[in-house]
Amino acid sequence: MSGVGAYRSGGRWNSPGHHAVYASGHLSLAMLELLVHVDDAEAFLATPHVYLTLAFPDDAVAVIEAADLPPGWDSRPESRASQVAGDEWLEGLQSPVLAVPSVVVPPELRYEPGYLNYVVNPRHPDTAASVAVGAVRDLAWDPRLARS
Repeated sequence: MSGVGAYRSGGRWNSPGHHAVYASGHLSLAMLELLVHVDDAEAFLATPHVYLTLAFPDDAVAVIEAADLPPGWDSRPESRASQVAGDEWLEGLQSPVLAVPSVVVPPELRYEPGYLNYVVNPRHPDTAASVAVGAVRDLAWDPRLARS
């Protein structure tokens, strides 16, 4: 929950040098989000993984509405457009959590429950009190996901 991984590598909603924690509205979406970034799925799936759940109240979440998405936010690979928007949110300490649409789901589902992704700002002063972290659990991937 430190955001160090995103700090080092950046992501769709943060550039390197900005702490952020990425989460999804459902475990299956989180798994899909990971899988689309893997070059060697067989090796990736064979590596031990864990997951945890996060819980936070609605009033801790800001939402980037579809009308406010920067042009190019959904480019592949991620563009500076979405990173700049995320960096501004992170630096502005506007809320502990930011709800953002997923690029990997169809556009008509991007704002439906379970299909949103979340960026947690570990530097926000209310994050520790607002975001409850669940137990860490082992995640077993179905090896069929490695088939081409």
